[in-house]
Amino acid sequence: MSKVALYEHGEGKTTLRLNKYYKTDYSSANFLSSVPLGILTGLLIGLLVFIADTNWVMRVYEKIGGTGAILIFAAGFILFVVGYCFFSLYMFNHKYDNYRGNLRTYGLNLRRLKKVYEEEQAAENAANK
Repeated sequence: MSKVALYEHGEGKTTLRLNKYYKTDYSSANFLSSVPLGILTGLLIGLLVFIADTNWVMRVYEKIGGTGAILIFAAGFILFVVGYCFFSLYMFNHKYDNYRGNLRTYGLNLRRLKKVYEEEQAAENAANK
């Protein structure tokens, strides 16, 4: 019983909420929430690169030309955002799978607890007869 109670008040708070979702729904919702974060992260990294070494950015701009440099930087940005989003999708799928394993253990402990309660009830009923 203590395992069940500890789980419900600790890690189980997050895990039990997850039980309402299918894997695809959980992953999709979190994937969609990670897209704006990926865009923001990509913009911040681009800004930091520009601030850290403005001369490098200007040399690339002069060497390749305006349009080519912008296309290269945009392609790098898009690749970063896509990679970030797919990495987050992988991580959310992995997290869901781990939580499902924890829920299986929780279900096993609940069945054991139910069996103990049924045995106690049967013993109590036998003693009352």
